[in-house]
Amino acid sequence: MAPDSQDPHELWAQCLLAIERRVRPQSFANWFRPTQIARFDGDMLVIQVPSIVSADWLEKHYLSLIRDVVAEETTLTPKVSFTIEGTSLKVERAPGNGGAEGQEQANQPGVPASVQFSAPTKPETVPLPTAFNAGQTEEQPFSALNVSYTFDGFIVGEGNRFAHAAAMAVAKSPGKTQFNPLFIFGGVGLGKTHLLQAIGNYACAHNLAQRVAYVPSEKFMSDFIESLKNRSSADFQRRYRSADILLIDDIQFLFLRGEHTQTEFFHTFNALHQNGKQIVMTCDSPPEKLEGLEERLLSRFQWGLVTPIEPPDLETRIAILHQKAEINGIPLPNDVAAFLGSYISSNVRELEGALIHLMAYCSVHNTELTVEAAKHIARERGPDPTTELSIESIQRYVANHFDLTLDTLISKTRKQDVATARHIAMFLAKRLTPHPLKMIGLHFGNRDHSTVVHAVQTIEKKCKKDPTFARMIEDFTSAIKQKYAPSF
Repeated sequence: MAPDSQDPHELWAQCLLAIERRVRPQSFANWFRPTQIARFDGDMLVIQVPSIVSADWLEKHYLSLIRDVVAEETTLTPKVSFTIEGTSLKVERAPGNGGAEGQEQANQPGVPASVQFSAPTKPETVPLPTAFNAGQTEEQPFSALNVSYTFDGFIVGEGNRFAHAAAMAVAKSPGKTQFNPLFIFGGVGLGKTHLLQAIGNYACAHNLAQRVAYVPSEKFMSDFIESLKNRSSADFQRRYRSADILLIDDIQFLFLRGEHTQTEFFHTFNALHQNGKQIVMTCDSPPEKLEGLEERLLSRFQWGLVTPIEPPDLETRIAILHQKAEINGIPLPNDVAAFLGSYISSNVRELEGALIHLMAYCSVHNTELTVEAAKHIARERGPDPTTELSIESIQRYVANHFDLTLDTLISKTRKQDVATARHIAMFLAKRLTPHPLKMIGLHFGNRDHSTVVHAVQTIEKKCKKDPTFARMIEDFTSAIKQKYAPSF
């Protein structure tokens, strides 16, 4: 069959296989896997991508590779263009080695010069390869797993190490470990959904489960309510109770609808657990703090493992930034990563959002990734979160007072002046923040909670014996409150 007569999706799949062998796995996953084909023939190759940033990055960094692979695999030399999914934006390139030739440039603010407007089209699409969610129906399918949420793409730090290990154990042996159910809780943007879906993706990829049901709690509720309206409760129960792995995201919202939803989930939980099926839930708080949770469900949530995800420390945040930049095929300078990591101290989602914002800004304005560019993005995104009262803001204040660097303050050195400053910072962190001792220890070079206890006791004893020292601690406390939490 001549290339021109072949199915365009098959042609592009053939090219993608060749491209995958030539680029790094993370770069392929980020830039090429999300692509879909709209047209592929001897005259035109139209590649659909999810965003302007994707189109601009592919055009700038991979256009020659795409042309070479297409020519080698199909003997075709079409003009290459990119369409933006869900919009009429289009990026076109001539078959030669140069940029756009004879193309009218778009004068839209924030849009690369290579992007131009064209008449809206409805390109053909081919489904992306996704983890198999068996047990779905056309009427009420389960939510699709995000293929980018994998264990390989999850940065492990002290704040999430145990949750990651538990999730990996469950993924490798669903329903066969003591972690059933697995209940992961933590704040917004710390990676709960990532771990939840990584379990499903791993189990599917390794054929460890036939029916993986991933559902946000709102989906469970809406399906249940719809089944009551349609008098199809049997179908609802069959779908959910036939799952090999049930992944429930943000389960705290499940108990806002009253006792009927809880009762249905209770019976679903029992049916799955008794049949040796795996249940994994994420939540914003531990089960004992869930308002409205029935005692019988609370006891079941505690049958398995309840584990928190804590905010990442600075080293983990910097590692996350470097990983995300590598996925995008971008070398991230260390000083830029350090600035962003310090600027956003608790939320991985905000951290990734700031990096994406920075990459888009630099791509559109054709500038390098610098600290100045990062500061510009920080100003655009709002007030610096590190001005809030936190363990790190306390560390910075104490380090500055004693003329130490932050690295020295949390280092392993036992020099008397550094040790005293460290003890003071630990004491103030315990006094002024709600964080548990373990979390405080993690922020001080991954020290054990007993070290924090010792530091607190040391400062308390010294305050009792030395009034001058006690006044200094009170001055520190007042100054930190005034600087970082004036309404404290």
